[in-house]
Amino acid sequence: MKLKVMPILLSFMFITFGGASAVYSKATPKSHEILKVGNPLPNATLSEYQSGNLRLSETKGKIKIISIVPQLNTPVCDEQTHRFSEENGGLDQHVQLITISTNSAKDQARFATKAGINNMTFLSDWPQFDFGVRTGLLNRDFGFLRRTVIIADENNIIRYVDFVPGGGMPQIKKALRAAKNIVEQQF
Repeated sequence: MKLKVMPILLSFMFITFGGASAVYSKATPKSHEILKVGNPLPNATLSEYQSGNLRLSETKGKIKIISIVPQLNTPVCDEQTHRFSEENGGLDQHVQLITISTNSAKDQARFATKAGINNMTFLSDWPQFDFGVRTGLLNRDFGFLRRTVIIADENNIIRYVDFVPGGGMPQIKKALRAAKNIVEQQF
């Protein structure tokens, strides 16, 4: 009996988890058109724990590294968030580090506290998915954002984008170099 159930279980897991990965790993043409270098950052509304709603236009004035992850409570999202927080070589003194996910703002705050991350702003796109819709990064079937890294300058103009293939890690060193170059151009 166990041998007959195993293929069915494996098929279910592939369709449920493997299919999800394949679906949200593909960048939509819309996201590539909206999030082009030189375009303005879409002015979406996101939630910050105990601060309420925040419009991305309110982040003007500072260079931003925006790390977009599907869910903070997964290994790759956790690693991506830690690496931007811990391996930024002092850029966090000149650049606003932002993580956007579909976790609730309260869950993001719990994650940040447990992880000891205090140099990053966590913004939630849940439950409205305004950011995901405006950027084309929302996988509507699963309610997750597509893993992406965006660097925007002090005027909220996009200067760097990394659309990450499904299940992969962004090019963190390349993104940090790009942000460092923008900071150096300011001085």
